[in-house]
Amino acid sequence: MGNELLIGDKLRQARLSKNISLDELQQKTKIQKRYLEAIEKGAFDLLPGDYYVRTFLKQYAAAVGEDGDHLVAVFNGETELDATTPAKERPAIKTVEGSRMTTHQPGKNRTWIDYLPTILIALIALTILIIVGYLSIQDKKANPMIATPSTVEVQNEVTSESSVAESIKETTTSSEVMESSSSSEELKMAMTIEHVAPRVAEVKVENVEKPVQLDFTGLDDRCWVGVQVDGAYILQYTLAPKEKQSITLPEGATNVKITFGASSNVQMHLNQELVDFTKDAPELLQKELNVTLTYA
Repeated sequence: MGNELLIGDKLRQARLSKNISLDELQQKTKIQKRYLEAIEKGAFDLLPGDYYVRTFLKQYAAAVGEDGDHLVAVFNGETELDATTPAKERPAIKTVEGSRMTTHQPGKNRTWIDYLPTILIALIALTILIIVGYLSIQDKKANPMIATPSTVEVQNEVTSESSVAESIKETTTSSEVMESSSSSEELKMAMTIEHVAPRVAEVKVENVEKPVQLDFTGLDDRCWVGVQVDGAYILQYTLAPKEKQSITLPEGATNVKITFGASSNVQMHLNQELVDFTKDAPELLQKELNVTLTYA
């Protein structure tokens, strides 16, 4: 395209003008730091593909206040980018006046008045220690407030504790029977997958137990994985072959959108159950799953 360096420099200057670090930008956009660095250097060939270049440019631009659609048009060669726009500089760091380094004056002779606050604090601490020690000695000399129980009282307490233990045992046995009966009536998780389009599948999961965990495993080659809840990414990651990545969905999430950059190179489990989205569907470079969750 020829405009990668100009686009990367413009985004970098916009980030610096807002005093945003790459780590902060990674948290905002959910784009890995190494991809952000590649964009700023104009090394777009290090990104997974043109689809991700355009997506990352829009997300980066939105985070730093730039026009993402215009930058994508420049990347596509549809328009030109003004390379003469002066770069915004970071504001200069102000020197704080009156700091300890500037107010300290070595060599000044100190008088006993300078040590007066320290002396007062030491006297107060010593007074407190003396009072605490005196009260401790008086407590040891005093008669115990709790009298030693007699033999008859001990026997009565043992008998009472035995009856209470028998009552607890009966209640526990009854509750265990009820729990066993209710657990046998619990419904198992059910999953249905419907391919509404070659690149899109609707996945319905009923009777899901909380929390909901997604596990991704790389297969023969790399695959980019994106997970969105309510339109916001909670995971963007490129899986290497045989690599595993897991994420727990937010509490109460019901609609989840999962995008695979190379769907034939990844395997997905939901709460340890395989989501076989490739069954009865052709292998595609990109696949989108719309997951609807119904909790038990």
